[in-house]
Amino acid sequence: MVSLLFAWWAWAQDEEVLRAARFLSGASSDEEVDDYWVSVLEARQGRRVRINDAHIRADGLLTAYQIASLADYRSTAGDILSWEELALVDGFSPELVAVLRPFLSLASTRLPGAADTVKVRASALVRGTLTSIGGKAKASGSWWRAGGAWRGKDGTLYGEASFRGHTLLVGDFNARYGQGLAFWSGFSMSSLSTVDAFIRRTPGISPVWSYSSELVHRGGAYSFKTPHWEATVFGGVDGLLGAHGTWTGRHGQVGATLAYTFGGPASLVASVDTRWNWRGWDAAGEVAWKNGAVAGLAAFRGPVGPIKLALQGRMVPSRYSGKKNGEYALAAGVAYKAEHWVSLAGRSGFGSSVPVHQASLTMDAALLPIPAEGPSRFQLRVYAGWQWQVASAWALDVRFTERFRNYERPRHDFRVDGKFGMGPWLAVSRVEVVQCEKLGFLNYWEFGYKDEGIWSAYFRLTGFVIDQWNDRIYVYERDAPGNFSVPTYSGRGGAVSVVGGWKHRFRRLTLKAYLRGSWMVRVGRPPTPALALQLHCDL
Repeated sequence: MVSLLFAWWAWAQDEEVLRAARFLSGASSDEEVDDYWVSVLEARQGRRVRINDAHIRADGLLTAYQIASLADYRSTAGDILSWEELALVDGFSPELVAVLRPFLSLASTRLPGAADTVKVRASALVRGTLTSIGGKAKASGSWWRAGGAWRGKDGTLYGEASFRGHTLLVGDFNARYGQGLAFWSGFSMSSLSTVDAFIRRTPGISPVWSYSSELVHRGGAYSFKTPHWEATVFGGVDGLLGAHGTWTGRHGQVGATLAYTFGGPASLVASVDTRWNWRGWDAAGEVAWKNGAVAGLAAFRGPVGPIKLALQGRMVPSRYSGKKNGEYALAAGVAYKAEHWVSLAGRSGFGSSVPVHQASLTMDAALLPIPAEGPSRFQLRVYAGWQWQVASAWALDVRFTERFRNYERPRHDFRVDGKFGMGPWLAVSRVEVVQCEKLGFLNYWEFGYKDEGIWSAYFRLTGFVIDQWNDRIYVYERDAPGNFSVPTYSGRGGAVSVVGGWKHRFRRLTLKAYLRGSWMVRVGRPPTPALALQLHCDL
């Protein structure tokens, strides 16, 4: 039975994180979210970005030209004292401010009687499961921060100091520049599911605080920043040496990257990237050289009334990427928001209402030639989505994705999500049907309660019939903060999961405990139990 229960539950912390992570990474669903943004946003819940500070440490939440725009605005108009005012600053929008509001602060030292306060913030957690035990710890002050994570034999560790434009980072870090042609360590989306994914955000060098170090660099980086210039040098024990420079103006930025890798086959990569914003329109591009080949990407995105348009072209020869096939693609997208809005239950103030109807359509056509076989392969991806805010506590999300390749079976994916939320209570359901090798089906129901002060509890029941691996379905599942989980469902069977949380605050000390248990049963396979207990302390 297709369930139509759906609601907007933006006042819950995990939904605030996921909603912002979807926006920043351009994902259309929680299953596509970049877990890098999840970790950054979870860390920012306790220490918001102070947009009225002279030196903003935004961890990529704000782009370089947005930070420059804030500095320019504050130099002529003073500190920003309301969310409505921030939404009018060049490079911002009501949509962006509504998404990032839980992670930004309007605190101002220019107000009468206001003064800077120096605080040390610290966080530590220990997590144990049936098969492993792990932990995380971090601390930060006015100009420094440090953190580490471990689980089994793997983990990450970093230390960072920043003072008057100088920043030194030692440990595990991500390097993300331009539009991802030259450097983009960690997660990378393989398709353009929404118009927000056509242009990437560029956090540059950022520390890593996760259990896995497989897709990150381990070494050090130093950067120096002025209001318009930033220069960074970095290196890793994996044989990486690199440098990046960026000029930031009133409406955009231009950067250049040069890096040499000598661990294994030696390679040199050089790129020039740019990104601009003017009256709501974004333009971005990058040209890169590696292995004697040139790759390029250009994208445009902007509003036309209630419609947002996006266009992207990219050229990545196989000699450049080192992959079996090259990619020459053209993508286009359109998104629509109704002019009529509805207020969300349980919310008030800026960002407390959403359009009644939102719809989007994107198409990505790519030629995937294999040099030895000729340009005979091509691929077409189509994403269509519609969100209907039925009432203040009810909404419906319908989406269809299509992947057609001339060298394998097409994949059709139809999904209906629904939520209902009233006060602390939540009910969620999802139905998804996939057809590729055969027909795959999944349905789950979830019920939850979240008291912002002390308790939270969720119960989910899932059933699935997915006989072929190519028909597999990925489903985001709730877990404790710092443990982003998107398991894969295949086979025939059912699963039940329970997640509970408890929080207690004593002066500046906050204690949290999370318990997650699940049991999956599949035909012809042994049951798969899971149990995790996490203890979390914030100062």
